[in-house]
Amino acid sequence: MKILLVIDRLTNPHAGTEGQFLLLIHLLQKAGCELRVLILANSEWLNANPLPCATVIVGSSSIKSPRTWWRVYAQARQAKADGFELAHIFFNDASVVCPPMFALAGIKSIISRRDMGFWYNPIYRLLLPFTGKFVSCALSNSHAVAEVTANVEKIPRAKLRVIYNGFNRALSADSKVTELETLKLSGAAIFGLVANIRPIKRMQDAISALSRLDFGLYNPHLVIIGAGDPSDLQVLASNLGVSNRVHFLGSRSDIPDCLQYLSAGLLCSESEGFSNAIVEYQFAGLPVICSRTGGNPEAVSQDKTGWLYEVGDVAELSRAMEAVLAEPECAQAMGITAKNEAESRYTIDAMLEQHLLLYRELIGVKS
Repeated sequence: MKILLVIDRLTNPHAGTEGQFLLLIHLLQKAGCELRVLILANSEWLNANPLPCATVIVGSSSIKSPRTWWRVYAQARQAKADGFELAHIFFNDASVVCPPMFALAGIKSIISRRDMGFWYNPIYRLLLPFTGKFVSCALSNSHAVAEVTANVEKIPRAKLRVIYNGFNRALSADSKVTELETLKLSGAAIFGLVANIRPIKRMQDAISALSRLDFGLYNPHLVIIGAGDPSDLQVLASNLGVSNRVHFLGSRSDIPDCLQYLSAGLLCSESEGFSNAIVEYQFAGLPVICSRTGGNPEAVSQDKTGWLYEVGDVAELSRAMEAVLAEPECAQAMGITAKNEAESRYTIDAMLEQHLLLYRELIGVKS
């Protein structure tokens, strides 16, 4: 089976969508698929990390440029001539340009949607309902995301599919992380937040919630793992008197090693499709405290695998953190339940099999 995978650009292999894109390449190759990756714009990361399959750089990514549309069409015609009948498209600009150009060349398109559409601007809202007419399937990673896609992009519900993110449960924590080892040995209860530092992640809420805890009774610390400039958050922590309790580890590739030190995983986003971080927390056996938005309620069950709170409600978030500190055995039991659920719902094998079934259905190939 020949599959064309398309994405705007690849710059951070640890980011949610890009990480899943790279994982999908690995899994589909292992399953015997012939792949060709089409990337609209080059990047330093891609130059330093060639993909393990045929890769074409379009060299133009602006949806306002006729050159982008023409180059995509030329690549679609070549792909069709080479026997490719289906394209799976990731990110915003590619999902605008590619479906109509691929349709002209006789290639069916799947667009992936993995967030609640915070990126929808007036131009996208105008174009997507039109270019969406050429889409064979809109694939989302949660039912919440699928609902937004149907409403904004006017994709018929018969074309909507949901496949949850897959996670490599073979990953295990087998190395010490010096910074966290020292904290743990000091008796700290560590809350972790894994995400790149962006306004939509509302990391200031976690810092504010931490500052409300009783440091006479407990010894809580907050660890933030992700790329981005932490300077504004560091100023906030200093102003709230918790700078010695908030630690920024930056972007890391040893996330499982870091998670073994945590008491709970946090996610404070104002918008979230289906969070890889939540799945990572759960596979690590952690209870999750997260905002009630997007696909989060599909992954976290209140008082069973964690706590849900309203976006921006710092007091409610702080109370959930205090519950972890006050009843650690209960929190640990929630983490065990979360791990069991994750191992049955978010496996690599399940994600791969569902993708293959969808591809075969659209191409018309029997299993």
